[in-house]
Amino acid sequence: MRPRALLFVMVAACGTPAPPPPVPPVASAPSASVVVAPPAPPPGPARVDLAARKSTHFLGENVLVDFCVVDTSPSPITISVGGDYGGSSRSLRFKVEVRDAAGQVMPDPDPNPVNFGGMGYSPKIEPGARWCQSLQLMRYARIDAPGTYTITATHDLGWKSEKPPVGTTKISLAMPNAAEAENVIAAMEALPDDPNGSAGKVSPAYADFSALRYDVYTAPLAKRASAGDLRAIDGLTNIPSQAATRVLVGLLSNPSREVARAAARGLAMRLPDPALSGALGARNPFEATYADQRKYLGRAWVPALADDVRAAADQRLASSTAEDVTDGAFMIEAVGTPADGPDVVKALDAAMDRTRTAPPETDVYPTPRGACQELLRAAEILVDRKLAAAAKPKSPGEIAVWLVALSRGARPSAWEAELGRAMRHPIAYVRQLALERAPHGALSPALVTNVGADLVDRDLDVVVAAAQLAEGEHLAPLAPAVVRAMPKATDLRLNALATAAWSLGARYDRAKMLVSMLSNAAAFPQAFSELAGVIAHHGSSSSGQPTEAERKALAARWTQFITLHRADIEAGRTVPFKDPSVTPDLLPTAWKLDP
Repeated sequence: MRPRALLFVMVAACGTPAPPPPVPPVASAPSASVVVAPPAPPPGPARVDLAARKSTHFLGENVLVDFCVVDTSPSPITISVGGDYGGSSRSLRFKVEVRDAAGQVMPDPDPNPVNFGGMGYSPKIEPGARWCQSLQLMRYARIDAPGTYTITATHDLGWKSEKPPVGTTKISLAMPNAAEAENVIAAMEALPDDPNGSAGKVSPAYADFSALRYDVYTAPLAKRASAGDLRAIDGLTNIPSQAATRVLVGLLSNPSREVARAAARGLAMRLPDPALSGALGARNPFEATYADQRKYLGRAWVPALADDVRAAADQRLASSTAEDVTDGAFMIEAVGTPADGPDVVKALDAAMDRTRTAPPETDVYPTPRGACQELLRAAEILVDRKLAAAAKPKSPGEIAVWLVALSRGARPSAWEAELGRAMRHPIAYVRQLALERAPHGALSPALVTNVGADLVDRDLDVVVAAAQLAEGEHLAPLAPAVVRAMPKATDLRLNALATAAWSLGARYDRAKMLVSMLSNAAAFPQAFSELAGVIAHHGSSSSGQPTEAERKALAARWTQFITLHRADIEAGRTVPFKDPSVTPDLLPTAWKLDP
């Protein structure tokens, strides 16, 4: 068994932004302020007061419900809040249930939310005082019809021995007519986009156009979007109607590049993405797919609009801007046909040529290399839809499509020779693709030779692809070359190389190489994470980088340790955490291993 390695993950900085602010009261809506009187104080140190801002709101307003923890005890209490909103549409430690008049629970609009954590804190509440947070109701429940609803909310508060209190309130929601819908939008436009609230206080009103998810808002939002209002597209994106779909498709040709791009992103939420049915895999292990929301909005897709979307896609594929090409490639994945193949090939030609000079992205792994990743996904789907790859591919794009077909089962005549040429192509990214798309279990001796040559390539991604192919094909004679390649990597790619070296049997040599890399400050976090996997443990944490002197001492100490445990390492056994040889000087002062 390979020892557990500490994996440091880079995630693309393209997650869902912080939840937009709530929508304020509308002038034409009923305005009587109502707070449900709290019941008699329950047993325990606190109660929750839960209140909407008005007795009746229009559907489409960003309804704020104020959740307030009140200290009902004679002593101060401490609660723990936060740490639950990063990348998410809402604060996840709140549990909110909404029931209609018949007792039916309203569905969660985001049942599988992303959670990258966030800042947490532990406020103290004095006797009789309160701590509050305003919750965006429509982020916790999908309410499609007017009526009276009962809202129940609680929070764990970080309490272990006390049961957290629960708050309850009622609210009436009305569907606006056309004139009232216009008033709702106008009132929202007058609000700030950011509440700029204070921690522990109820939030002032702020705009959230995503709450305008009812068809009555389609026409007024379309007018604003056509005039360049990007916030209106946020509203259109969330309206699950065919009318909204038609508006978004029409906006793809808007003369404003910003509007057209925003419309493309909004439309993507309802296009028939083949990844939702499993025809394509994830872009990376930590991709936020928003599958639940997209399946819900996908019911509003209009198949008759496919040709319009394909035309918009082909225009974007010809762009020199990677984000436009990426948008176009995704449209092809959704509705493309083999007739779109030549445009995808041309886009691949340009995108792959740019990899000669454009460095790989550093905020996500695997790196998308501009629009290349999305174009290859489009090629995969088109091949599945019977796009024929060139018999003798010449351009980088033709070779890429040929490799896609090869990886999906095609075996044209003389394919080994063609694959060998791709492994030696002058563009490094083509060499990388050739290694990644090579069929497993069918490498000829000549192709194995090419894999060995690519292990000493000047491009690190080519080296990693060669190491992973060698691992998958169990090419143990290439293990020394994999170990020698390890010092080239200082990031997550070291994990891939170290894993391949372990799998190919070069376990002790791998450990020695990792020890030698401890002196490199840039490589230290990944190298030490891999090396620490020699010791059996269940987790780790770190809070800083060791000094040069400490790294030197660690290298000397680890040299002794792996020499002592060479037999264990070569046999693939981890050293027990409580072994007498596992001493504190094996760890930097800022690191901790959990047994």
